[in-house]
Amino acid sequence: MMDSKIFSVIDDQVSVQFTGKVNILSNFNRQFLGHILFRQGKIVDALFNGFSGEKALYHLFIQEFSLQSFEYVVEPEVVDENIIGLFFGTQELKERMADSLKLYQQSLKLRPPENVKIVIDPEFIEDSLQVTSQEFEVLCTLTEWHGSYDIYQHCPLLDHEITMALVGLRKKNALKILATKNNP
Repeated sequence: MMDSKIFSVIDDQVSVQFTGKVNILSNFNRQFLGHILFRQGKIVDALFNGFSGEKALYHLFIQEFSLQSFEYVVEPEVVDENIIGLFFGTQELKERMADSLKLYQQSLKLRPPENVKIVIDPEFIEDSLQVTSQEFEVLCTLTEWHGSYDIYQHCPLLDHEITMALVGLRKKNALKILATKNNP
């Protein structure tokens, strides 16, 4: 993963202290999928497939690792100094993404199938069991979204963090898993 195309593009922009954005385009039809915003060679923000910030970068790297390829178009532009974002250097980003990829791969076998509905057990609300901040984020997402796929799309946590929070909540009997019928 560390010699992926996106890291090569990022390394190039960091080495020249680039300010502007790198557009991420579909290799298939050149559709705009997102961008990475740089200010003086540091990543300050990212958007990709509806995600923003670190989660956008995470999904980009996971998809590139899964052998999906993208086109990257470098576009110099003025970047507002009021944008306070990620401020990753290349080495820190590589380390964070390598760690995230490792955790992602480990959590895949624990991820719930996409055809289940997950709801909060009302009895858990009455209990006084402590929850972690990540479990709390997942519980907040579950108040609005119940499908496994939707939880991963709408929760601000990274995929492996969501999976581990779901496992923790399941161990605390906080969740009910409901099977849905498969459409033929």
